[in-house]
Amino acid sequence: MSPRAACRLTQLGFEPVYDYTLGKVDWLAAGLPTEGAAHPARVLDALRRDVPTCGLDAPGGPVMERARLAGWDRCVVVDDRRVVAGVLGAERVDAGEQRSAAELMAPGPTTVRAHEDLVATRGRMVERHVAHLLVTTPDGVLLGVLDAAGDDGAR
Repeated sequence: MSPRAACRLTQLGFEPVYDYTLGKVDWLAAGLPTEGAAHPARVLDALRRDVPTCGLDAPGGPVMERARLAGWDRCVVVDDRRVVAGVLGAERVDAGEQRSAAELMAPGPTTVRAHEDLVATRGRMVERHVAHLLVTTPDGVLLGVLDAAGDDGAR
């Protein structure tokens, strides 16, 4: 049905038209925009996009120095498509460390999807003493980071 609907919308002059076959929940989880009825606050509404990232081959010491200068004690290690591979924390890197981020990172960090309920997610973070959670698409692409403390409003 979706390909036919996309075809018809194009015929009627709507542009751009997308044949999004994965469904609404996947659309929301990817952090894509929505319209219509009001919804409860979602993780997307409060995520920070300024999280520092580095490539798998980046040397750990310089990466962490840049992260510290930006006010962070961690760097998200991503591949060339921004898929999250791990997290490089200051506790894992000595000053001047030249081994790659891939060698030094903690692999497989916990993530959350953009469509999750913001208040409930922050509640779980507080219960589990988690200060930050990475927010990714269903394909693992980094969208940003959610802080446990926050005003529950859009940033």
